[in-house]
Amino acid sequence: MKLSNRDKKIILIIVIALIVALPYLFVIKPTNENKAAVESEIADLQTRYDELKVLNEQRKTFEDGIVNMNKEMDEVMLGYAEDIKKENTIMFLRGIELNTPLFMKTVSFAGTVVTPLNPGTADAEGNVVGKSDGLKSQVAISYVGSYEAVKQVLAYVAGLDDRMVISSIDIVYDSNTGLHTGNMILDQYAITGDGRELEEVQIPAMPHGNESIFGTYITDPELLKQIQEAAEEIVEENTEE
Repeated sequence: MKLSNRDKKIILIIVIALIVALPYLFVIKPTNENKAAVESEIADLQTRYDELKVLNEQRKTFEDGIVNMNKEMDEVMLGYAEDIKKENTIMFLRGIELNTPLFMKTVSFAGTVVTPLNPGTADAEGNVVGKSDGLKSQVAISYVGSYEAVKQVLAYVAGLDDRMVISSIDIVYDSNTGLHTGNMILDQYAITGDGRELEEVQIPAMPHGNESIFGTYITDPELLKQIQEAAEEIVEENTEE
């Protein structure tokens, strides 16, 4: 079949169009797309570089801040006991009872709540170091004493270095005795960890508590005398008024 000049021209035009289009489709267009992607990546990297440059200029400030923060954290942790022991709490309350005087009719201990703070890290021998937990223990107290004694206890607990607070208290005045009765909740806090040791409590060889579990007889003569004197003073003040 013999092609006419017109067909030859059409074929030539198509071939030229293909010669022009193919490089664009397979070379120029992908190259432009890659160029746009690279330019976008460069812009993102430049932004990140600028951010890192600013952070690097502030590096010394951040490092000093971390050192100061760790130091402050260590100082805070040193203010907490490493554990909460019932015998320590009992003797602490006994000291309040003798020195205030505020008679503790009942003392109830709740379970200790443990909150993980730092999981710690394992050393070369596989031992976990740096682990610490937060401890919280509650003591419910039923008491009787003068109003001044109650205020002294509140002030005493508020001024302690030990981490404890009276989270709840109620006070009822007894007009027959001139004393006040009520209940209070004492919250104690501690942080386990290395570098701090809980002092062993000194327990003297002396009787504590009631002679009868169903009675309210106070075995400590000195404490009984102090409570009676406080009650007499309040009654006399009310009588004078």
